[in-house]
Parts: sequence; structure tokens; C-alpha cells
Amino acid sequence: MPEMLRKFPVLFLLVPLVVLVLCADRQNWNVFLGTPAPLDSIPYVYRAVVQDYAKPCPRSWRVEVELVPDRRHAYLYLQRDSTRSLPDLGDTLLVRAHFKQGGLLGNFDYGRYLRLNGIAGTAFVRSRDWQIVGTAVSIPLRLRPLMWQYAAYERYKELGLSGDALATTAALTLGYKDDLDPQLKSSFQKAGAAHILAVSGLHTGILYCVLFFLFTCFGLYPPLYEARWHQRIVSGLIVALLIAYAMLTGGSPSVVRSVLFVALLEIAKIWHRQPFTLNALFVTAFLILFFRPSDLFSVSFQLSFAAVASILLINPTLRALFPIPAPPHSIFHYIIRYILGLLTVSIAAQIFTLPLTLHYFSQTSNLFFVTNLMVVPLAFLLMVSALLLLTLGWLPLIDKVLATFTSWIADAMNRSAGWVESLPHAVTYAELSLPAMAGMYLIIFLFVILLNRIVQ
Repeated sequence: MPEMLRKFPVLFLLVPLVVLVLCADRQNWNVFLGTPAPLDSIPYVYRAVVQDYAKPCPRSWRVEVELVPDRRHAYLYLQRDSTRSLPDLGDTLLVRAHFKQGGLLGNFDYGRYLRLNGIAGTAFVRSRDWQIVGTAVSIPLRLRPLMWQYAAYERYKELGLSGDALATTAALTLGYKDDLDPQLKSSFQKAGAAHILAVSGLHTGILYCVLFFLFTCFGLYPPLYEARWHQRIVSGLIVALLIAYAMLTGGSPSVVRSVLFVALLEIAKIWHRQPFTLNALFVTAFLILFFRPSDLFSVSFQLSFAAVASILLINPTLRALFPIPAPPHSIFHYIIRYILGLLTVSIAAQIFTLPLTLHYFSQTSNLFFVTNLMVVPLAFLLMVSALLLLTLGWLPLIDKVLATFTSWIADAMNRSAGWVESLPHAVTYAELSLPAMAGMYLIIFLFVILLNRIVQ
């Protein structure tokens, strides 16, 4: 116990916090659910401020609003009406609504899902039952990331992106997934590449690598990465730009998690500590759950932390099992090392996330390693190309070249996911209950311990 306390001191703060959040959820404490008491279920006229851009639904437009003055959040499903303009971000509405708390959709508790995401209720509103009574003079600071995200998306369209290429590029770089075709989304899920479309640690890592190489002149000028004061300046600039990127993506929780993790790594690097450790991961999880306890029940939170923990614990062991059969410093050495690294990271991440994937989605990809070999390099190229398009798109000719290249990369990535999905036995379907998931994790932990002993 003293040895574990010395190696992972934050774990002894994180575990009690997780237990407290679980107990609070079981007791239905609203402070942990992230939303006040449910809305009144009788029709009533509310004053509401629009908190997001309208999102298309089959028979309506979904608008997230904050009710005045009690500040509860709700979803309004506005009836489609071609004669009326949709409300904009920051507009004030008068709405006559009959709110519902959400019920069960099969085995899925939609009402609980809404409450965990801070939504107190939903209502379908006919076109005659709402009107705009005020427009925002200035957008509040907390809503500006959404405004920047939407502006970047519109900029993509102005520069010539369209169709699935636009939808994929916007999802990968901005976290804007409203235009994704359901069939395309399903292809990525079945191919084991759903994480590509959800802005997360992979995208933050790509941007971090690009910024690091730029600020250190691709490693050609040693003082930029050896001198301590240069390291602090570079680390500060990288973290600041990653925070700006997180805001550009609309403040997505997965991006906030990854940026916080990178900030901790940079602080550790400045103080000459080993940066990429489980303790840094525990610190990130503790800070997030301390300020947003309901994130514990978020699927993306669970999958992202399970994947990173799995990479930290299992990837070094897997790398040791597969030595590189090529002379050091040769071109083949670097190629094989890259391919093996991508494969071992993919396998490691899959091991800890497999039980969660089966429990929540009842399916898993059997060919995820094939997908990652093709899609991850394309995602790197697409992200770099799209960000260059946003920054250099005002230059004549260059904008067309970058837009064409970006569209080509996005189409290639979509085709790659579709090809893997079409292969025989690409997907395994299986339902996993909560007790079965716990048993599966027990088997995985025993396997990891055995694997470490074999390697040692």
C-alpha cells in the first residue's frame, strides 16, 4: 500500500470521488445529475434564451434554450415551417410549451441521459406557439465557442467543400456532426473508426505534434527544445493554441479532457518529470469529475480514459513482444516501427474499451487494426490540410488547391471505412450486461498481469 500511494497518490483521491458520485446518482441527488428539478408538465408560457444553433430533426428543428429566470436548460423541437425564420444563437423567445422529462427508448433511459447532460425537459412546439421577442446585442462569452465553430463550418462551405467531404472534415476538425449521413456514421462505427469522427485525444495529439515540430523548427535548432526557458515558452504557446482549438470545436468535453491532459504533460516536462504516466491520467480524471461529476456517466468519458489507460499499461508490453526486424536508423526500421506502433496502440486501446463497446453498442469491429492503418494517416493529412485551408484560404489559387486536396483526402477516408465495413466478418454483434462486463474486465486484468510476467 505505501508503494502504491507513492506511485499513484491521486488514485486515493479519485477512487473516493468516483464512489461518492456513484452513490449520489443512486440516491438521485440533483447536484450530481447536473440539472435542477424537472419542469412543470402543464402547458405554460416561458421566456427562453437560445443556447445553440438549430439542429435538423426529421419533423422539426431542435433548439437548446435556457429558461429565464431559473436558468434550467431544455430542448425545444420547433415544428418545421418554411414561412418562419429559425431563432439564432442568443435570441430571446416566448414559448408556450408542454414539457416532458423523457422516458425509456427500449432499454435506454432517455430521461436520465438528458438529466446527466443538464437538460431538464423536452417539448414539441407548434409554429404558432413561439415568437422571437429579442435578439442578442452581444453573444455571451460562454456561447462564443459555438459561434466560432459555426463560423469555421460556414467558412469550409465558402471555400468549396460540400457533401460527405464537408461533413467528414467538419466532424473531424470542428466536432460539428450535424451533417453526417447516418450511413456514413454507421460505416465508421462498424469499421472501428468512430473515434476519428469524434474530436478527441487523437485530434489533439495530431495538432500537438504539428505545433511542437513547428515551434522547434522540426528539431533542427537544439536550443528551441533544450534550453529550459525556450521549453517553457514553447509549452505555453502549445497549451494556449490547444485551448483556442478546444474553443473552436465548441468546447467539446472530449477535447477539454485531452487539452487538460496535454497541459499536465507539458507542466511535467518543464519540471523534468516523467510526463506520460497513469498519475497524470488520474489527475485529469479527478479534476474533470470534481467540477463535472456527471461526466462519469458519459460514454465518451469512459471510453477515452479506458483507451488511454490501456495504452499506458499494455502498449509497452506489446511493443516488447514484437522486436523490429530491421537495422537501426534504416528506412525500413522507421517504416516497420511506425506500422508496429500503430498496430500495438490500436490493439492496446481495443483491449480495455471492448467491454464498454459491447455493453453500450452491442457490436465491435473485428478489423479495427486494418482500419487504423489506413484511416489514421489519412486523418492526420486531413486535419493538417483542413487547418491550412482555414488559415490560408484567403489566398487566391492556394484556396482551390487546398480545398481540392482536403476533399480528396476526406473522400479517401470515407471510402476506406466503407471498404473495411464491406469485408466479410467485419463486425461482431453481442450484448453484454453490466455483470458480464465486470467479469470481462476481471479476465482482462488477469491477462495483463500474466502478459507482463511473460515479458519480464
